[in-house]
Order: sequence, then structure tokens, then C-alpha cells
Amino acid sequence: MVPQEVAHNSVVCFLRHDQGVGFRGQEGFRQGCLMILGVPLDFRNTEDLRAAVNTFGEFHHWVSDDPYLVRSIVFASFPDDRLVPHKYQLL
Repeated sequence: MVPQEVAHNSVVCFLRHDQGVGFRGQEGFRQGCLMILGVPLDFRNTEDLRAAVNTFGEFHHWVSDDPYLVRSIVFASFPDDRLVPHKYQLL
């Protein structure tokens, strides 16, 4: 946006919070629980789930002792619901 002059020699510039360099690395985005279905058992570990979630947000932790092996419950933060791929279910 165009800088706005507010007072004598004072300029304010407004930036969108969800755009720009490094906006995904900022804290304060939505935090939520994701259910990922159909993860092969070989890839059902912290490193692989972190790699999958970090493509659109920030991985926090996951429920590793979930008795249902068909799903993986992951806690993460992400800037917007629209950035979460459709193959992941928001809870």
C-alpha cells in the first residue's frame, strides 16, 4: 500500500499480515488439529509428519499413541485454512 502521512515528518505504512517474506514463520496464526488419513506405517513418525505439515504451516506435535493406525492426529499452526491441503482434515 501507499505510505500515509500522519503528522509532521511521520509516515505510516500498512502491510497485510498474511503476505510478504517469511509470513509463515511468524507466530500468532491459527492453531488447530489436523487428521491425516492413510499415512503408511513406515512414514508415521515425527520427522515425516513434520515434513508434510511444514509445507503449509508449522508442526507442533502429534498423538503418537493413537490406537487407530489409519489416522494421524497432528497439532499445528497455519496462516489460513485455505492453505491447508484438502487431503488433510481440519478438526
